[in-house]
Amino acid sequence: MRALTIRERLADVWRFALRPHYLAQPLAWRRGGAQALVAAGAVHLGLAVLVMAPLWLWGRDSGLLPTPVKQDAGVAASLFSFVIVAPLTEELLFRAWLRGQVAALRFAAYGMAALALMLGGVLAGPEWARSLSLMGAALAFAGLVHWGLTRQRDTRVPGWFAARFAPIVWGSTLLFGLVHLGNYSGLGNPLGLLVVLPQVIGGLLLAYIRTRTGLVAAILYHAAYNGLFLGLALAGPLRP
Repeated sequence: MRALTIRERLADVWRFALRPHYLAQPLAWRRGGAQALVAAGAVHLGLAVLVMAPLWLWGRDSGLLPTPVKQDAGVAASLFSFVIVAPLTEELLFRAWLRGQVAALRFAAYGMAALALMLGGVLAGPEWARSLSLMGAALAFAGLVHWGLTRQRDTRVPGWFAARFAPIVWGSTLLFGLVHLGNYSGLGNPLGLLVVLPQVIGGLLLAYIRTRTGLVAAILYHAAYNGLFLGLALAGPLRP
């Protein structure tokens, strides 16, 4: 199979964004993987300049966007959280399983249940927050252990996963964006949901990177993206 040109690779990124298509194995780094990463980054940059930035500026000036929750953490703590913890945990939860192997899908189910418990703790109030958060963390750890014990054995990809890959990616990407609403307060208008448009678009492109170049590449790209916006936040009014 011949290697794609950069134009064809860019078109492949757009096709994936419009309708994600399943790929069983990531591309070898020298046979398209690096090119796929660069193409996804180029599309991401283009969307940031042409779509996300204008919508963000319009929403901010019109007062539709909710306000970011103030963080009291210092620079070192923010760097650790945004550049290490968030990329690692979010990629494991939302995209590590996109190859569709049974063991990975089982781990995703554990992770989603853990996330539900933690979000339930936030909604239930401070008297439940600690207990539900601990239960969620314990469930996530159990899922990690279970995955470690079965990942070499349960490698089958169910037929339904490949057949329904597009809605699975769209659903997980939308959830990834909505989870980030916790970074904001004062959502008073449905158009305020545009505040997480960068996470939705970024999540879709991270799904492409994960399936085309592998999980490590997705984590590193996510970390670099968060690091860039953390730097902008420290220099101005933006927040990652």
